[in-house]
Amino acid sequence: MNAEIDELLAKTFPAKYGEMVISRGNTAFGVCPHHLLPVIYRISLAYIPTRKVLGLSKLSRLARLMARGPTLQEDLTHELAQVLHENLDSQGSAVFVEGLHLCMAARGVGAHEARLVTSAVRGVFLELATREEFIKLVTTSAQSIL
Repeated sequence: MNAEIDELLAKTFPAKYGEMVISRGNTAFGVCPHHLLPVIYRISLAYIPTRKVLGLSKLSRLARLMARGPTLQEDLTHELAQVLHENLDSQGSAVFVEGLHLCMAARGVGAHEARLVTSAVRGVFLELATREEFIKLVTTSAQSIL
């Protein structure tokens, strides 16, 4: 991992909270490593803390930092889940990524509306009920408070 990500993950606070923490629908930009064209991601991240929680804005910043540059969406998804699980010493983590790959849209393959969806889970999110709760919370349209 790089120093910028390590510094970001160090900004934690003691917590008694042991329920799901979700940052949903974060927009991030990356590059397709095969075609060197942009990818627009919508990333939802979750973890269940043990002793510490990450600062409020840090999940979104983590997604943006890890997405930038050429990387496969599948790798990005799994790396985000791993970082949340290991670096936060969480009970578990989950990541849901939807990507609009401009390499598909621009190349005329008839897939200009297609999105690639990937997910990764660690720890307690491997349990079906916890995984289903996460997927429901990040894919269900919610009434915005703004």
